Amino acid sequence: MSLGKGYTMIRVFMNAGDSTRLPLVLALLATLLGAGCSGDHASPVASSDPPDAAADSTGSVIPLDSSGAVLAAVTYTGIPYGPSSLWTLNKLNYGPAPFTASQNYISADTLIQQINAARNKGHRLVLAMTGGESTRYTTNGQFDMTKWKARMNTYNRSSLKTAVAAAVADGTVIGDQMIDEPETVRWGTVLTKPMIDQMAVYVKSIFPTLPVGLNHGPPGYKWRATEHFTKVDYVLYQYNHYITSGNVVAWRDAVLAQSKLDGVATALSLNILNGGKQDRGDGYYDCAGAGQAGFGTKYPNCQMTSDQVRTWGKALVPSACFMMMWRYDAAYMAKSANLLAFKDIAALAASKPKPSCKRP
Repeated sequence: MSLGKGYTMIRVFMNAGDSTRLPLVLALLATLLGAGCSGDHASPVASSDPPDAAADSTGSVIPLDSSGAVLAAVTYTGIPYGPSSLWTLNKLNYGPAPFTASQNYISADTLIQQINAARNKGHRLVLAMTGGESTRYTTNGQFDMTKWKARMNTYNRSSLKTAVAAAVADGTVIGDQMIDEPETVRWGTVLTKPMIDQMAVYVKSIFPTLPVGLNHGPPGYKWRATEHFTKVDYVLYQYNHYITSGNVVAWRDAVLAQSKLDGVATALSLNILNGGKQDRGDGYYDCAGAGQAGFGTKYPNCQMTSDQVRTWGKALVPSACFMMMWRYDAAYMAKSANLLAFKDIAALAASKPKPSCKRP
């Protein structure tokens, strides 16, 4: 039997020169020998891979790089803020400044790369382990829990469990989005809040410390409002102009009230690409009027103006455990007026205490 990853972990401990670690090393060796004889039902991991995290003499998780060396400690402050899709695997598409966080699609094979890359940049992540098209998780147009669990099972690896635990502990990973906009027709009609609670329990059976949540569109806070979550940690709510004709405070207060009823932490978002004032009624779609800053991704939507981004973002961010925007777009991010608005929101977010997205 090869010790593989365990040998590398022991080498890291012993090279640290701390005699207090010897009992932990011996206990770790015993655990590894026992595990090697009994077998592991998780997805296989190459035995030659170095560990992605270890534990110190107090039991705290220590992140390691690809060579098995201890990574530098990171310290995060303020409310995490940024656009979704800022990362492609382990490569940043922009910045990260002024942004401090992003939500990104990920896979089991690329999860550790993205976590380590984000930590090296001092950047925080909302994972989307079960992201992608809804058709991956539906059968005959209805949400299929078996398919969703099958995807989640790809993460059931000891190396990923350790890496995620380390990233949650040091603040690099904020949470995991389990499903996007369950209120929409693309998921069919079978989804309920109790079912999403079941999903939360399933994720936590693999990653016990990982905060888990979901994303709602602008009217989504009204979805199944008489039901209430009991296991979900956070819900992200996204704002568009059309839902309250620009009255962001009224919308914010409504979603905060629903969050309280559901017992969840509140994350918030702006739909910067489709959330400006819609272009309807004049028979000509150009998104060139007041409150419009160019075409959205589909009719009748328009992009938010920089003033809308700044005003609405500053109204929302103090109430959020993290603040997102949909989504990274190179042309939109390149506009100087938009960048100034992002910086103003980032400064406000940085001035606030670091929140938690775990269930209150």
